[in-house]
Parts: sequence; structure tokens; C-alpha cells
Amino acid sequence: MTLGSLWQLPARETQGWMIGGTASVLLGVGLGVPAVTGFLAHGESELSLLLPSLAFSLGGGYAVLFPGIRVNRSPLRVVRDWKHHPGGGKVLWVLSHAVAVAGLVACIIAGRANPALPGLLVWLFMGPYLALSGWAAAMLGMAAHVRAAQALECAGNGGRPAEVRASGQ
Repeated sequence: MTLGSLWQLPARETQGWMIGGTASVLLGVGLGVPAVTGFLAHGESELSLLLPSLAFSLGGGYAVLFPGIRVNRSPLRVVRDWKHHPGGGKVLWVLSHAVAVAGLVACIIAGRANPALPGLLVWLFMGPYLALSGWAAAMLGMAAHVRAAQALECAGNGGRPAEVRASGQ
């Protein structure tokens, strides 16, 4: 099962929230980088860039995370079922945690140089972390749902696999 076939399973509304949230995170990070570089150069950050960056980055991250979690219809055991998850979902899950750790390290290092800088960096890492976690939760959860549905179909069909479709298809 590929991520492309899993992507067809969530409802259009969920797909819209996840795409829109991802675009918002990218816009927020794009606005936040000049605010951080301006702070490093002048010792002050520009509020006109800072607040929209915060809103777009964190708002978009949560706009991806909540629908991504809502897609899970089966119990998701990430570590226990690691061998059964699709490769792309595993990559997203690991990448989300790598972004979180990189953000923590960057904030600790930046805090030693200037105590105000970690406050500027937090959502530059937090938005992408939330978005990647949402995508990973959606993909891993849908894969777990498909596996569970296929197991039920196999049991009901005398061991013969059946094709699983999303509700409404």
C-alpha cells in the first residue's frame, strides 16, 4: 500500500484542511525567517512579520494535526506495528521527531547567545513539527484502519482478501 492510495481514503474536507494547513505552515515559516534574521542583525524583531508568522505557523500546524488525528479509526500502535506501517508514513513520523529535536537543540543553543531568541525560534520549528505529526498520524492511522478492515473481511470471506474502500466510495 502506498501513501498515494492511502491519501484517497480520507474525506475531501479532511484533505482540504491538511493541504491548507501545510501551506499555512510554509507561509508562517517563510515570514518568520526574515523576522529572526532581522533580530540577529539589529537586536529587534519586526512585529509586523512576527505575529503573522506565529499565527500562520502554529495555526496551520494545528489545522493539519487535528484532522490527521481524527482520520485514525483504529487503535494506532506506532512502535509495536512498526514493521506493518507504510514506509512513507514511517519517514514522516521519524522526520517529525527529528524536527522537534532539532528545534529544541536550536532553542537551547540560541538561548545561550541571547535569551530572547528562543522565543522567536519556537514556532519556526513547532509549526512544521505539528504538520509532520498530523500527516504521519493520518497516514499511519489510515494504514492501520485498512489492515484491520482487511483482516475482518478475510475472516468473513473464509480467508479470501477483499478490497477495502473508504466510507462514501
